[in-house]
Amino acid sequence: MQLPRRYPGRLAAALAVLVVAAACTDRANPVTPTPPSGPGTPTTPGNPIPIAALECTGNVAQRTVSCGPATQANDRIRGLIVGSQNVYVKLTSTNASYNAGTQAFTFDVTIRNLIPQALGTTDGVTPDPNGVRIFFYSGPTVTAGTGTISVVGDGVGTFLAAGEPFYQYSTVLQQFQVSAPKTWQLNMPSTVTTFSFLLYVAAPVKYENGYIDVQANPNIREGTLRTLTAVVRSPVGNIDSLATAIDWTVTPADALLADYISETGDQAVVHGYRFGAPVMSVTANRVNISGATVAVGGSITLNVQPIRRTWTGATSNVWETGSNWLPDSIAPVPQDTALVPDTTSATNFPNLTANEAVAGLEVLDLTPGGVVPTVHLGAFNLNASGDVLTTNSASITNTVGVLELSGIARTVAGTVPFLRVSGTYSLIGNLTVRAPLRVDLGRLTNTSFRIQAQSF
Repeated sequence: MQLPRRYPGRLAAALAVLVVAAACTDRANPVTPTPPSGPGTPTTPGNPIPIAALECTGNVAQRTVSCGPATQANDRIRGLIVGSQNVYVKLTSTNASYNAGTQAFTFDVTIRNLIPQALGTTDGVTPDPNGVRIFFYSGPTVTAGTGTISVVGDGVGTFLAAGEPFYQYSTVLQQFQVSAPKTWQLNMPSTVTTFSFLLYVAAPVKYENGYIDVQANPNIREGTLRTLTAVVRSPVGNIDSLATAIDWTVTPADALLADYISETGDQAVVHGYRFGAPVMSVTANRVNISGATVAVGGSITLNVQPIRRTWTGATSNVWETGSNWLPDSIAPVPQDTALVPDTTSATNFPNLTANEAVAGLEVLDLTPGGVVPTVHLGAFNLNASGDVLTTNSASITNTVGVLELSGIARTVAGTVPFLRVSGTYSLIGNLTVRAPLRVDLGRLTNTSFRIQAQSF
């Protein structure tokens, strides 16, 4: 496993464009790429990426506009066609009409995003000034009748060639989202019967060179393993099986919460150590549409969930020493439950050397006549936000330290030291407390058990 290293900084993808197939049709939606669980680090902007061309036709008399796969593709883009209509975007036209007086053929067009990435943004959220642009690569060309046709667009730009008219949708389109309709206008004389044109969609995207989709259940318990799988994808979400140099990384700080114990190509096994949300990262190399080798990245945030940690006393009697606990030789964090059983030496039970916090604490004397477990607070305080239980002769003791119960709707029973209740607790057994017992802004409910305050 390689040592953790920092990612390259995020580079602005201000005006990079992703060109995807335009399909002007009212047909049902196709099967689309699987949405990613979380695309990774954006990569350096590159060239526009032509994916597929769509040829559209219009009929003035029938007031229709429809689009389908291009019957002929320009040599410049023929080798780059990897999709067909209704795979990456869907254009739908409605309300077509023709005014012979103004010679205006108008129709409303919506665009629907079908790829996992958002269109019209370089960070996934903030609208880019260029929005989503649908441009005319060629035409409109008269195919029946006579005359010429001009496009009354929102502007003219250079996409795959100079001087291409376009319509701009100033919005961010998340996957499956449909834009508001926009009215397009083509000016033509009434002598035009039918016409055709070729469209593309150009839009800024966050990961214009591709990204890595890290697949796994993000929920993992402390002390357990999880296998992560890296799926390298193209900008439109297609799987890239030819990606190389897959490298799994984690920052040093997050490695205290979880770390890789093995890596084999696109899979890595992670061990969850402590409660928290470590970010597990991966990079790879892939060849983009321009033929350049680029680095792409991805990550997944794990949810390492707390567990019960068991005292062994393998090293000393110091609570804070990790090698005294199982699993993973890690002392309890505030979200864990600490279990101190009667299976270790009677002289080697935990002593606090600093103020500590746990979710719950169980000190269990289960073997009659055996060693009696204790937890000694000394002069330090222990805050418990969960259930607290000691059984039989087991106890929690102190000199001047305080056990504070801060949980909500929790339980307590057994033998405890100075006690302060700031949460809401109910007795599930008899309670013996070293006086005093204080209830500060909390509640201690007892229905049928004995509460005894005494000096030890």
